[in-house]
Amino acid sequence: MKILFVHDFYRSFGGEDAVALAESQMLESRGEELVFYNRHNAEVDEYSLWAKAAFPLHTIYSFRTSKEIANITFDSRPDLAYIHNVFPLISPSLYHALHSSDVPSLQVMHDFRFLCPNGWFYTQGQICERCKRGNYLNALRYRCFRDSYSLSALYALSIGMNRLGGLLRKIDGFICLTEFSRHKLLEIGLPESKLFVKPNFIDSSVAIAKPGTGEYVLYLGRLSAEKGLWTLVRAFEKLKSIKLKIVGTGPLEHELRAYLQDRAVKNIELLGFKQGIQKWQILLNSIFLVVPSEWYETFCMVALEAYVAGKPVVASNLGSLPYVVEDGKTGILFKSADPDDLADKIRYFVSNTTEVTRMGIRGRELAETKFCPDENYKMLMNIASRVL
Repeated sequence: MKILFVHDFYRSFGGEDAVALAESQMLESRGEELVFYNRHNAEVDEYSLWAKAAFPLHTIYSFRTSKEIANITFDSRPDLAYIHNVFPLISPSLYHALHSSDVPSLQVMHDFRFLCPNGWFYTQGQICERCKRGNYLNALRYRCFRDSYSLSALYALSIGMNRLGGLLRKIDGFICLTEFSRHKLLEIGLPESKLFVKPNFIDSSVAIAKPGTGEYVLYLGRLSAEKGLWTLVRAFEKLKSIKLKIVGTGPLEHELRAYLQDRAVKNIELLGFKQGIQKWQILLNSIFLVVPSEWYETFCMVALEAYVAGKPVVASNLGSLPYVVEDGKTGILFKSADPDDLADKIRYFVSNTTEVTRMGIRGRELAETKFCPDENYKMLMNIASRVL
């Protein structure tokens, strides 16, 4: 199959970029022919003053994208366009151009950008679905994109105008990472025949599992309020005999360090950003992982990393997390934003090594089967054939 692979890379390489790269490598390694249409947000730094002034208009509709896609589809004749991210440089003009060229499109729903200008159904410190059915003026009212009126207006205008122009109708298939995302798309009236569920995947050969062992509880991810860091910290202030290591960086890092120092919290340690072998060593030496998110995660790659290491996960019962963490099988769910419930679940896990071991082994089994590259490739090819 010849696939037009589309992705707009973020300025700071993140999880969505990593998934896009992994999928392109998976497809190429199995003999699929890929034609790439990629942009990188760092391009903006090289723009002329005039180009920067015109940038907002191109975010709404990029004539460059429209022209280039028309040329690529004419020259390469792809069977299918497989799309990860189009914002801000590629823009939604991609979908209109593909539709005009009679190239079927398959969009991966890494977030909820078509329904929410910031993509996450989260603003002003709480979950929000006000724009879901198309009233994007709410985004401007609540400054939903980076707390900026101008950026919020730009993305509200881009999504709103393109949605009115039939954007959702022109996309032939949507890949939802869990059933949770699929239900959100059903709620706005998208036909069930266009919605498919395919999770992300992970290569379990990167580490040898160590279930049932460990010296501390681990948080691994971005340090920001929506990730539930304050709930996590307050839970561990009640668990003075249990160690927590926090790996990652983000806007809360300095505030968290000051908080822990001012209150002389001894059982919580911030390790900063780690990657590669160092990150895996920290994960393998943990007892289990905690994911205390207070927004709608569309997936949870860090849970898959925990499964590879043979570690269960304690996660909030919100968004897609209950579809990735099987309560009582690969981890335990707690009530989101409730430090008391989280503390109770952590006490239970720490005092039940047998359960930690059992769930860690189950997680590793899922990493090797349900979430492995081979199974994911089969699922993707099945979805592609149905879209075609």
